[in-house]
Amino acid sequence: MIWGEHDGQLRQVLAAVERLWFWTDHDAVAARNELATSGYQGFIANLMPERSHIDDACRAFIETLFAKPALALAKPIWGFKEVRYCRQDAVLLQGLFPQLRVIQIVRDPRDVLRSLDNWEGHPGWTRRNTEEALRYWLKVSESFIGSDADHDLGNLILTVRYEDLVADPHGWSATIAKHCDLDEESFDYTVFDNRVHTDVSYGETDRRLRQWSELPTSLRSLIDDERIRQVASAYGYSLSE
Repeated sequence: MIWGEHDGQLRQVLAAVERLWFWTDHDAVAARNELATSGYQGFIANLMPERSHIDDACRAFIETLFAKPALALAKPIWGFKEVRYCRQDAVLLQGLFPQLRVIQIVRDPRDVLRSLDNWEGHPGWTRRNTEEALRYWLKVSESFIGSDADHDLGNLILTVRYEDLVADPHGWSATIAKHCDLDEESFDYTVFDNRVHTDVSYGETDRRLRQWSELPTSLRSLIDDERIRQVASAYGYSLSE
């Protein structure tokens, strides 16, 4: 069971966990010592449980939010899709869930903008939303560069280019299955037969994306940035072509 986006709100939970780790490993140590030696007559204003209990509390929150509803649907294997998390978020989550596996899917930023150009025709989606989405592409994609060169990160993170996945769905699905220790034979490859662009509330789901050369200059200029070019190049995309 793969849940959808949740506005990246786990980052706030993880930030709270990191702050609680620092607190319990520093300010709360003296308080726990005083509780042990002096009971309530000691200075226990900063008393906090030890780090393991913080980890348990965070895991319980995430499992209650995602794992339990998935299990109620008879899906013991669960995860989520999110466009806002960086490598550091993945590493923090692996500390709580050692069996975690991450699939990072990256796409040519020009095609990202072609898709977002179409979204700008939807009610409520503005150029500001497009600019924000491109900032996420840059931040997230940049953070994962070099993960495959690190042994520990390589076991955690699998990077897949969107273009490669759709060109060879069976081959890359086998790679994904191996990375996640899943049974490739149980995969339903008919999912690749139908592209779902949006939910039915928007009406017609078929769409024609404009070619890169057809996009307005104001949109194409959004990737006219050296940092974006460098990140794109790291994934094999030449924006000068």
